[in-house]
Amino acid sequence: MKKIITLFCLAALGLSALVLGGCGSDADNNKKVAVAFANSSPSWQKNGQTIKESLEKEGYTVDLQFADTASQQADQIKSQLEAAPKCIVIGAVDGEALQEVLNAAKEKKIPVIAYDRLVMNSDAVSYYASFDNAAVGQAMGEYIEAKLNLKGGAGPFQMEVFAGDPADNNAHVFFAGAMDVLKPYIDKGQLVIPSRQTSFEQVAIKGWEAKGAEARMEKLLQGADAGVKLDVILAPNDGLAGGIREALKKNGYGQMPLMTGQDAESQALDAIRKDEQAITIYKAPELLVAKTIRMIKAVVEGTQPDINDVKSYNNGAVTVPAYLCTPLIIDKDNLNEVK
Repeated sequence: MKKIITLFCLAALGLSALVLGGCGSDADNNKKVAVAFANSSPSWQKNGQTIKESLEKEGYTVDLQFADTASQQADQIKSQLEAAPKCIVIGAVDGEALQEVLNAAKEKKIPVIAYDRLVMNSDAVSYYASFDNAAVGQAMGEYIEAKLNLKGGAGPFQMEVFAGDPADNNAHVFFAGAMDVLKPYIDKGQLVIPSRQTSFEQVAIKGWEAKGAEARMEKLLQGADAGVKLDVILAPNDGLAGGIREALKKNGYGQMPLMTGQDAESQALDAIRKDEQAITIYKAPELLVAKTIRMIKAVVEGTQPDINDVKSYNNGAVTVPAYLCTPLIIDKDNLNEVK
C-alpha cells in the first residue's frame, strides 16, 4: 500500500512540474513584447499605452518604455533586448542613432518593427508601420496647386518652404512628395521663392522645433521677405506652422498666407477655423495603432503580417516591408472628421 501511495505522489508531482513548466514557458517565451517610444508628445504616450493595454488583454507581456533622448532610448532598448522578447516595436527619438544597439536584436534574431518613423541604416529592421508619407507631402502640394490654380497658369505667387527634422526620414519623404508637385511651378516662375532656399538642407528645422521655424521665419522677414507679401507657405506639420504663424503675427501680418500643416493638433484646428491655416493632414492614430497591433501579433505568432509596400522604404541598409495607412486632408469644410 505504501508503495502504491508513493508512486501516486511521485506521478502527481511529475504532472504538476510538467503543467507549471509549460505555463512558465508560454508566459516567458511566447508572448513577450518590448515597445520603445519617443516621449515627444502626449499622442506618443497615449498610443504606446493603447498598444500595451490591448496586447495585455490578450495575454501578452509588454515592456513599454518612453525616452526623451536618443541615448536614453538606446539604453532602454539594450535592456529590453536582454529580456529576449518575441519582437520589439520602436518609435525612434532619432531614427539615425540606433544602428549599434539594434545589432543585438539581429544577433538574437528578435524582429524589429519601426513605428511611424523609419529606423535608418540598420538591416535589423524587419517591418515598418506608418502612414503613406509620400502621399502626405503630395497632398500638401496638390492642395496648393489647386487653390492657386497653378495648372491653369495663374501666378506669380510668393512662397517660402519649410521642412522637418533632418534626422527623421519622414521629413525627407514629406518634402520630396510636396516638391515633386510644386517644383515645376517654381521652375516656370509661377511660384517665386524670395529667399531662393528650396533644398531640404536649406529649409529643414532641427528637432521639429516650433521655435526653430519661428526663428527662421523671423530671419526671412528681416531679409529676403522684407516688404514681400507672402501668398503661400509650405509647412510640413502643425507645430512648425504654429511657429511660422507666430513670427508673421509679430511682424504685423494681417491675413495669413495659405499655409499647410500635419497632425491635426488642436491649435491647428483653431487656426483653420480662424482662416490662419488652410489645411492639416490627419493621420488617425487609432488606425496606425490597430495596424501595428496586428503586425505585432502576426510576428509573435510566426505568420506573415499585412504588407502593402515592399519597395518604397530603403533605410540605407535594407528595403523594409511596410504597411502604410492612408491620411486625410482636413480643411474648414470637414473639421468634424477629426476625432
